[in-house]
Amino acid sequence: MRFTAALPSKATKSVVLEQSLLSHERILTRLEIVALHENGMQMKAIAWQAQCNIDTVRSWCERSESTQLNDHARSGRPAIYAEEQHTKLIAFYCQIAPLPGCQGWTLRWAEKHLRDHPELLGISPSRSTFQRVLRIHHLRPHLRKYFLQITDPDFFPKMEHLIAIYLRAPEYLFCFDECPGIQALKHSDPSLPPTIDGNPIHYKGFDYKRNGTVDLMAFLRVGTGEVFGRCTPNHTTQTLCKIFREHVEAQPKEKPLHYVMDNLSPHYNNEFCALVAELSEVKYEPLATGKERRAWLQKENKRIVVHFTPFHGSWLNMVEIWFGILGQKSLKDGDFGSVNELIAHIEAFLETWNTSYAHPFTWAYQGQGLHDKVVERFNRVLEAENPEMESGYLRKQLELLSNLIDNYRHEVPAKTWKRLQELAIEKRSYLEDIINNEPKPRTKSWAQAAMATFTESLEVLAQ
Repeated sequence: MRFTAALPSKATKSVVLEQSLLSHERILTRLEIVALHENGMQMKAIAWQAQCNIDTVRSWCERSESTQLNDHARSGRPAIYAEEQHTKLIAFYCQIAPLPGCQGWTLRWAEKHLRDHPELLGISPSRSTFQRVLRIHHLRPHLRKYFLQITDPDFFPKMEHLIAIYLRAPEYLFCFDECPGIQALKHSDPSLPPTIDGNPIHYKGFDYKRNGTVDLMAFLRVGTGEVFGRCTPNHTTQTLCKIFREHVEAQPKEKPLHYVMDNLSPHYNNEFCALVAELSEVKYEPLATGKERRAWLQKENKRIVVHFTPFHGSWLNMVEIWFGILGQKSLKDGDFGSVNELIAHIEAFLETWNTSYAHPFTWAYQGQGLHDKVVERFNRVLEAENPEMESGYLRKQLELLSNLIDNYRHEVPAKTWKRLQELAIEKRSYLEDIINNEPKPRTKSWAQAAMATFTESLEVLAQ
């Protein structure tokens, strides 16, 4: 953490900072050194505060008297490439798909390509030049980080509902989910244990054999942390109904039961709804759409009530926390010669957990910063005019943004909203082209309706 102090009076009026990206941070450090010195701090303390050598502190304290904090002219070969060439190199190297079948450049390939095709930029930089230019501008185009953008228009009301459920949990509230495809892996090489006088690390062989897979269906009781789990060969509707019936019948008959689930199709098809009706002793008539069936399952006029997570919001299901514990504490370094061995291992862990380590999890996250992040990501998509955007994705984003404007305006900073308004005007033709080029009439009409609603919400936002 840097110490902030008033700039020294000598430097305030006469120092002219160079605008180079490399020198900017250096100048700030030097100003900090001089400011701390003029405020009476000892040089050793300044060196610790500024994270530099004491000789550097002494030198800049002496040079500050001349108000010259920029670098002196250096000997050696001058820079080959000016800022204009830097811009060309960055534009060239940061291409997403520069060659057929390739997803970005490497330093070696970029160097060779410009050497073979000097007419492209008029220069043939080396790999070290590429490295230096990218480092100066703080660019790392080779890195990739994945994200999952929220697309459910009703994400935030659903999230708030689940958080409220967790904070005031009913006595019999369960979080349910499947963990499919758990592999029975058997390592071919024997492990190497740590040695007393050598390497303290436990080595595991890399080579392994797959001996099949198994699915795990788990019910986490929120109030106690206990887990009811069953290993199954699959997670079809029939298997789900069988395990769900077993779990419900294990609970007190007079108690209402609440279940948190994600939006996997077996969780809300007619067969599962009929089972819930049977176990709740109510009538059920088959419904045509998934939306209608989810709405029926969420009604609280029956013994069993299902609370669905938002689409792309399975992380709001608390049982995912326990699946992480299962992976780290039980499955990570396991060796299983067969599926039966894996099943026995999981069942033993369930017994260990419920007997000795089960505890309720404390849910603390309440969506802080998520509203702003959603709008900022969409702004970035608009700025780039990303050609990957499809009308279906656009429709969901516009519906989500309209919901945010209408109901969660205060959760997003004003500058983010202002930027969205500017981009909505600037990129209007880009958005309209995406909608107009949609070949499916129904999808197109939905996108047009979402665009109209979004426009109305922006007008309200501007008032």
